[in-house]
Amino acid sequence: MDLNNANIPVIDQTKYALRLLELLAQESGLEQIVEMGYEMLGNPFSINDMSNKCIAITSPAQLNDDPVWNEVVTSGYTSFTSWSFYVSNKLVELVDKNESPFFWTDTYSKYPRIMGSIKISNKQIACIAVCAHERPFQESDLELTSLLCKALSIELQKNEFIHYSRGLLHEGFTEDLLEGKVTDEKVVSERLRILNLKFKRNLFVLTIDISNFSSSQTSLTFMRNEFEKKINNSKAVVYAEKIVMIISCDNEKHFLKNEITSLKEFLKSNNMYAGISRCFYSLVEVQHHYFQSLNALKLGMHINKEAVLFSYEDYAIYHFTDQCSSGGDLKENCHPALLRLIEYDRQNNTNYTRSLYTYILSSKNVTESASTLNIHRNTMFYRIGKIEDVMNVDLNNSNILLLLHLSFKILEFLKIPLP
Repeated sequence: MDLNNANIPVIDQTKYALRLLELLAQESGLEQIVEMGYEMLGNPFSINDMSNKCIAITSPAQLNDDPVWNEVVTSGYTSFTSWSFYVSNKLVELVDKNESPFFWTDTYSKYPRIMGSIKISNKQIACIAVCAHERPFQESDLELTSLLCKALSIELQKNEFIHYSRGLLHEGFTEDLLEGKVTDEKVVSERLRILNLKFKRNLFVLTIDISNFSSSQTSLTFMRNEFEKKINNSKAVVYAEKIVMIISCDNEKHFLKNEITSLKEFLKSNNMYAGISRCFYSLVEVQHHYFQSLNALKLGMHINKEAVLFSYEDYAIYHFTDQCSSGGDLKENCHPALLRLIEYDRQNNTNYTRSLYTYILSSKNVTESASTLNIHRNTMFYRIGKIEDVMNVDLNNSNILLLLHLSFKILEFLKIPLP
């Protein structure tokens, strides 16, 4: 791409073009190009993506007497009020249609602006807004801005900013939620209004492992679209080498029963695995529940790879045991009375350990436990008494029962078979 422009003094033109090309060749990154742009223009500027999120801004950035500029500085976005003003005044349309940067003034901003479009393959992916705060604009600033826009276009083609991009407006916002960059309910509400996004009350995060995905069969973009088609009211992005979806629904039970069934079949047919978070109700909690879906995926694949979809609700206790494992030998967290019962079974060729686990899983229902073990109800009563004697515990103590249940899960996580 040609970085040269006419009507700039030849010395400056050559100097800036060569320095920008050098930064691009050295892969110095977006920040270095922004610093170079500030030196070129002598005024601050911001770069916003098509969701109106600020992806880069010059430093120093704070302008005490221009509230529109400071909206971007403080929140990383233009407010819905400002955005609506610029849409109604055709600025957004003008930026997209103009091939070259242009001067812009309005009653909303104190200082004049230069507005320019940053395009890739003739498609706008971002815009630059230069603010005449430190010196008045000159005609040559338009061509310097054009030069900078071309360099930014080249940089953003290498940058993860457009990696896997379909040009959907929600992607940048979704990634901010996943990275925990948006924690204010008011900001979330503003972004939803600008992007015209609506989510239903019940929310889930679904993370899909694409490590077995074969790009020779179909494109990743196509696959991502297919997942969105499979689940109503969902938004998907490719993030951290996985497909991540934010899903919303009116009825949690209906979603888990019906849509999850078809999703399982689709995952199985494409040799993929997925983890799904617990239900939640606020988008500011997306990152926390994204981590839940990751842990469900990791633990599910470790414990039960025969399945393809793992719910965090089913693996939360394993997550707890996994966290405990970082502090040393995980087996040491098992209740010693359970280890004593296991040893007793091994020495005496009995099966009290399995009887105890069945009793705990059936919520201390003696009749149900006996039926599961295919023994008489009185036999189950006898075994419970014997188990309490061997372990020297009271199984009516809810704290003891919880610790024993956790101990069984630790053994299951460690894949230690019961006698």
